[in-house]
Order: sequence, then C-alpha cells, then structure tokens
Amino acid sequence: MRIISADSHTLEPPDLWLRALGDKFGDETPRVVESHRGVSGPFFFTGKQYARFEEQQEKAARAGTPDAGHDPAARVSFQQRVGVSAEILYPTLGLSLMHSSNRDDYRDIVREASRVYNDWLYEFCSHDPARLIGAAMIPMDDVPWAVAELERTAKMGFRTPMIHAAPPSGSPPYRDPVYDPFWSAAQALELPVTLHIVTGRVPDPMACHTPAEWEQGPDMFLDTWEEIPHVLASDFIFGTILDRFPRLSIVTAELELSWLPNFMRRIDMVQGVYSNRVQLPPLEMKASDYLKTRIWHGLIDEREGVGVVKELGSQQVVWGSDFPHSISVGIDTEKTLSELFSDLTADERTRLAYANSASLFGIG
Repeated sequence: MRIISADSHTLEPPDLWLRALGDKFGDETPRVVESHRGVSGPFFFTGKQYARFEEQQEKAARAGTPDAGHDPAARVSFQQRVGVSAEILYPTLGLSLMHSSNRDDYRDIVREASRVYNDWLYEFCSHDPARLIGAAMIPMDDVPWAVAELERTAKMGFRTPMIHAAPPSGSPPYRDPVYDPFWSAAQALELPVTLHIVTGRVPDPMACHTPAEWEQGPDMFLDTWEEIPHVLASDFIFGTILDRFPRLSIVTAELELSWLPNFMRRIDMVQGVYSNRVQLPPLEMKASDYLKTRIWHGLIDEREGVGVVKELGSQQVVWGSDFPHSISVGIDTEKTLSELFSDLTADERTRLAYANSASLFGIG
C-alpha cells in the first residue's frame, strides 16, 4: 500500500536557537545542555524547564538512521527504505518550547524561537517538498502575530499550523472571538489546524526530575491525553468555532482512537439529557457528528483503536508513525500496518494509510 505519515517528527539541531538568536535573550535562550541536577543529559532547556529527549535520539539510532531527524537527505533515504511516500513533520524540542508559553515572561522568546524553527524546517523540507511536508509551529498568545506567521508559512508550503493544545495560561479559551481572525485565515487558506499533545497547559512529564515531581507523573500523563478532548468539546464544538467557520478542519495528534466512543456518547449526553443543567448554544449538528465530519484523528499503533474506525468513519482517521518518538513505528512500517489494518477492508486500509492524509493536507 502507499503510505503517508500524518504525524512524524524532526529532531532539531541542538544549537539551532543559539546559532539563530545569539545573545539576544542571554541565559534564557533555548538550548541543549548535557546535564541537569547532576544527571547526564541531554536536556532541552527552555526558560526554567529542562526536558529529557535522549530516547528520541536512541529511536532514530536503532532504526539505523541517527541523522534522519535533522538531515533531510537521511530522512528521505529512511522513507524510501521503510516504504513511506511522505511525512507531515512536527517538531520535537519545539513541543517543549510551545509549552513554555505558559510563562508569560517567556512568550516573546517562544514566538521568536518558533519563527527560527519554521525557517529551519522550510530549508529542511526544501530538499524534497513532495516527501517532506512542514507543520508550522505557531504559538497563540498573540493572535495578530499568529495570523501573520500562518500566512507566511503557508507561502512557504507548510500544510498545517500546530497550535497550542490549549491556550497558554492566562489566555482566553479558543472559543473567545479574539481568535476568530486565526480560524478565518486557516479556513481561507484551506489548512487544517493541528492540536498536538504536550503543547498546552498540562505540565510536561518529561520535565520531571525530583521524587516529588515523579509522584505527579501519572496525573501529568493522564491529563496530557485528556487536555485536547476537553478543548474539542468546550471550544470547537460547544464553543461553536466549527459552526462559525464551516470549512475549518481540526486534526488531533497522538491521541489514538479508543477514547472516542465514550467521549462521543458523553458529549451527546451534555447536548441532550443534561442540556437543562447548563445553558449551551444550539449546535448545527449532533455533538458527536463533529468528531465524524470536521475533526480528523491520528492513529499510530493502537490495535484497540482500529475497532473504532467502523463507528467513527474511516474517512476521519489518519495514520502517523510518530517517528522517532517513544511509540514510533520505524523500520517495520509496512509489516506493522499490514498487521494493524488486517481486519479492515481494502478501501479502509487505503484511506487510513494514504488517501485521507493526501486529501486533508493537499499532498499530490
């Protein structure tokens, strides 16, 4: 089968921001450090946060492509070896950068660092634009800036903006009209908007370093997976964003599918049997139908989630490898997909592996 990964990652050069920003932000410039609190790294430093990322480097090395995260020629060679036609490329270190917008005194740095990353990604993708498809990193604390960066990166050929999974701390929710210029611009440009885990308000479990922090780790992981569904319900569905912008598309990244049936039943209950408890705006559709028509859902390797395809609709699911991250699919891509999709029809397999992503992201 032809394969497109709708969720893959770069692994940015460790000195990317130091080279581009120099001394502009002094000690708060995003950078990689080799140790933290006496523990060997590498750690990615953003402001006061140190996030571990060694595992991603090890994944790429085990796949025999240690340079595939930052060398486009190595990445294309890897794609050819594993049978992948194209990848939508999200950041790795940039995820922690986006999360750092929760510090209101660090947001200017995050915006400039995002622009630096987008420029670097443009050069990366220029090696083979048919195979390497950029996802722009766009923080949302300054909406006019976000709209300008969306338009700039669209001209550079990027096919989706990755925004915060939830607006930074202190910012209004996405349903607030202040964000409407961004939704309007994304709709006009026909660019689906991606919500990727670890970019919202929930503390990043990869930035835990003390016993007290580790005790909160399970809560952090669970909250990380639950943050985007809450935003979908409260903002994009009941907040009427999707009704007000009828051609806007949303993509969720790294949530898999098994959570969806119960979630759809719950939001239908909110709209129905519990509607007398809260004042909700009328919707143009049944609440769960937005998940089936306007929101696309990423699947990596969750076998339990494949059974949801029938209920959700195969047209709303896009497969992604997550390479080279923790649960990534690498050198055994074709074998993994053959087994993962074994209970699906040929048409469903084609949709999940290739056709949905090609249509959603405008890939020829």
